[in-house]
Amino acid sequence: MRRIICISGDAACGKTTAANRVLALLPDWRSLSTGTRFREHCRAHGLDPQQISELDDEIHRSFDAAVHDELAGARNLVAEARLVGYLARSMPDALRVYCSCALPVRAARAAMREPEFSAAEHEVRLAARDAADTAKFLRLYGVDYHDPRFYHRVLDTSVLGPDEVATAIVEAARESS
Repeated sequence: MRRIICISGDAACGKTTAANRVLALLPDWRSLSTGTRFREHCRAHGLDPQQISELDDEIHRSFDAAVHDELAGARNLVAEARLVGYLARSMPDALRVYCSCALPVRAARAAMREPEFSAAEHEVRLAARDAADTAKFLRLYGVDYHDPRFYHRVLDTSVLGPDEVATAIVEAARESS
């Protein structure tokens, strides 16, 4: 069994749901959500989470270095974030999974979670955030976190249900032991 499981993908692709379902299958494991940590940072500093990509580069680098260090020393950890697969790229005992999902599906999911915006509005917001985050990580690290070379598995959460995604992740983690 792999030491850690890293789940990456864009906003509303099912990363958190996948992580929670994986944790239900691996009850002795714990979770790390860098997105949650960043949202808490934004709330504490009066920032809109949509502006995460606009935070100072040094905040991002420092935060990412801390996550990398936590991943390097962790056992039985399910980590989910856009960049977590890239951050764990040099860790041979980490399973890195990318959750791919079509923008309209992600927008519909976001609209259910945040009904103050329509699915069409969420689509515009998500596309803008995706572009900003992609540009930010390209500038900071010279990488596109969508690149499948960073991952052992790419799962299409537009067509796979949450339980299918979790089962595929746990099976992949067990295969590689």
